[in-house]
Amino acid sequence: MTRAQISDFCVTALANILRISRERVDPGTKFNRLGLDSAVLVHLMMELEQQRDVELSTGDFRDRPTAEAL
Repeated sequence: MTRAQISDFCVTALANILRISRERVDPGTKFNRLGLDSAVLVHLMMELEQQRDVELSTGDFRDRPTAEAL
């Protein structure tokens, strides 16, 4: 899976979780600025792992705090 595909998936998933349009999610905005708490990040992490066959840890979201960086 490419970096662009992961970023695109994150943006789509975040839009769904936050119930906003995909266009309103800037992939360069930090997760905490989007209003995500740790429970939502774990939900996003589980979706990525299940649907995109990647393995992540909560530390990945701390070290890469945007969809673009992830």
